[in-house]
Amino acid sequence: MQEPIFDAIPVTYRGLFADQHLVDAQQFGKSLIGVTKLANSICHEIFHEEITHDPRSYQIRFCVGPSKKNGLIQEIFAVVTSGQMPVYTPILMTLGKKLTEFIIDAVIKKALGKKKDADNAVNKIHELAMSNQEFARQVLEGQMRDKAWLQKMVTDLHRENRASLRQIPEPVGRTVRLVQIGDARNGIAIDEPAAEVLRSPDQLTLGESVTYDVKIHGVFKTNGACRIEILDQKKLVSGKIADATLEAPHNVYTKALDEGAILRVVAQPTMKDGKLHRLFITGAKLAPKRRVKM
Repeated sequence: MQEPIFDAIPVTYRGLFADQHLVDAQQFGKSLIGVTKLANSICHEIFHEEITHDPRSYQIRFCVGPSKKNGLIQEIFAVVTSGQMPVYTPILMTLGKKLTEFIIDAVIKKALGKKKDADNAVNKIHELAMSNQEFARQVLEGQMRDKAWLQKMVTDLHRENRASLRQIPEPVGRTVRLVQIGDARNGIAIDEPAAEVLRSPDQLTLGESVTYDVKIHGVFKTNGACRIEILDQKKLVSGKIADATLEAPHNVYTKALDEGAILRVVAQPTMKDGKLHRLFITGAKLAPKRRVKM
């Protein structure tokens, strides 16, 4: 039996059902399929120097281990399935986990349309390569020393894995609050705003968190869907309250709806063609009273 070629990559599900170590089985299956397809594609690129259109050519496959006891945490292991162990560059066996996590991070941020964050993720890959002379010289024929080449690699991986990226956040906002790929230090967390962008067949992007003063005109406590008015813009928009406090009795959102109060919310927008598509609210408090203009 072949041993994993590098340390396991954790995939963690948190919030909602996951807090009781549960998740919808079909959503969970689709999510793991998406994660492992993306990881397979990345490993084929870094170990075999090829982004392929045919997954049947993969010699490295990711297998999933049993759930960890301390929460809904899976571990995926890179295993050679060709029947014999190819001779890989030894440094890849040491840095394979971290490199795979860094590239997953860069590809997902590319998919979210977060250019600055995607560039920072590419910089981490470049720094990893440059910090080890053997790695920089031998892996992918030394091309990882070239940031432009790294940017193209991430773009190509994003293009070839669009279907997989749509599968990864399948349970997010439904039976879990977020999924994190990789460990706490190197991993990327996909929350509800990011999940909407990744799942959407439309070309959405994820905006930066913003503070708004709003009035709530309607809210479904069961799923957080809401209709809110952004006061400074005098505009009604669709929203989603992705804040666990909504589940508590007499919470700030339902009280504001009942009393007509103004809330100051922290929210992250999803954008379509440069315009606000939906607002995801992650926190709120009563807004200071506004002065009446005379």
